[in-house]
Amino acid sequence: MNTLNRCARFTVVLGIAVLAAGCLGGSAPTRFYVLAPVDGPAVAGERPLAVGVGPVSLASYLDRPQIVTRPASDKIDLGEFDQWGEPLRDGITRVLAEDLARQLPKAKISTFPWRGLEVVRYQVLVDVTRFDGPAGGDTALEARWRVLDALSGKELAAKTTRLSEAAGGSGYTLTVSAMSRALGALSRDIAQTIVALPQ
Repeated sequence: MNTLNRCARFTVVLGIAVLAAGCLGGSAPTRFYVLAPVDGPAVAGERPLAVGVGPVSLASYLDRPQIVTRPASDKIDLGEFDQWGEPLRDGITRVLAEDLARQLPKAKISTFPWRGLEVVRYQVLVDVTRFDGPAGGDTALEARWRVLDALSGKELAAKTTRLSEAAGGSGYTLTVSAMSRALGALSRDIAQTIVALPQ
């Protein structure tokens, strides 16, 4: 009986050790992603511009390291092992500035907070209220944004941009690429508005 009890105890302990090893060593590695600027034609405009981007604000549910997807209108999923390589707010600011620099090649683009020596004529404030979609589906971007006269603080334009971009397949890599393209479309809307402003 004692031999049987010892064997049973050994089997239980061995089973627990195997399970613990599986739990500790079997987790997937975290993958990190960043938004990227997109290429596109320049927006027509002859005059040199000095544009400042920011501050950019985010809906609270987006302000986290994990990439957010939305399988239903009232539900979100968080990518436990698929996360941003930088704060999303910083990534959006950086990419909008880079996109604007490509679309307005004669412009000088700065990001908030700009240094004392940087001269900004137009300040673009962006409030991102939605930036998600179902995994592998269309990414929806909704943003309220304003253009201010940086010298006087006067509001020169105020708009809301709503658009969607197809991921074209499953996986976070394609989702992030769709998000980058959506930001490219938003920056083009901003660039066209700035160019059309009276001098």
